[in-house]
Amino acid sequence: SLVLEVGEQCRVPAGGAMAVDRDRFSAEMTRRIRNHPNIEVVSEEVAALPDARPLVLATGPLTSDALAADLARVIGTEHLAYYDSIAPIIAADSIDWSQVFFASRYDKGGDDAYANCPLDEAQYRAFVAGLIGAQKVAPRAFEDVRYFEGCLPIEVMAERGERTLAFGPMKPVGLRDPRTGRWPYAVVQLRREDTEGTAYNLVGFQTRMTQPEQKRVFGLIPGLGQARYERFGTVHRNTFVNAPRVLRGGFELRVLPGVFLAGQIGGVEGYVESAAG
Repeated sequence: SLVLEVGEQCRVPAGGAMAVDRDRFSAEMTRRIRNHPNIEVVSEEVAALPDARPLVLATGPLTSDALAADLARVIGTEHLAYYDSIAPIIAADSIDWSQVFFASRYDKGGDDAYANCPLDEAQYRAFVAGLIGAQKVAPRAFEDVRYFEGCLPIEVMAERGERTLAFGPMKPVGLRDPRTGRWPYAVVQLRREDTEGTAYNLVGFQTRMTQPEQKRVFGLIPGLGQARYERFGTVHRNTFVNAPRVLRGGFELRVLPGVFLAGQIGGVEGYVESAAG
């Protein structure tokens, strides 16, 4: 797999998970595709499914409105989801490293894979209350916001129960705080965003809070009181199909034989799944 090969070249520490330096990955993939003797690159917008067969649709989560509408016409709007959310990215030099410890869950994947912000019970409960009470970006009148269950906004998870996050993205199991010798009550994990380690992603902290509220609420996390944001979390368009309903084995559309989906538009989640797809 070309995608997995380049992914390995551009990999950044992420414990047992696969994560890449996205800028390096994108640049190397583009270079190899443009220089491949059997590939002709044509730069233009495709607004509808071409008639050619076989056809591979690999337009990813940011499929254009026109092409997404044509795909919905074929498979049915109810089988096409539109919204996802992304987590914030913060500058490494704005983190208070004295309150953070490095460790991978159960010591898998190296000691420098994740930076961990530990919370005691009082800090955790204050954080959850801050999430629930924070101002969120309201959907526009015409938007039918249907979230992907595997990538819910952090505040939506918090609303499902006070301890939901402690069993989800903030679970402390397998992460021993060297200062106490114990697992914290809850933990926020930071994953390196680039090879140089200049920026970190808040793992699992996708959000639809307003930007001022992100600063305020995420500032309650130990070590992030003075965090500087290189990218705020946001809800965004992320097109993917209801694969079990609309695809045959091999990612072929049931209603259009010879049309195949590849990558994240096929309904997969994560780097490895998208690459394998």
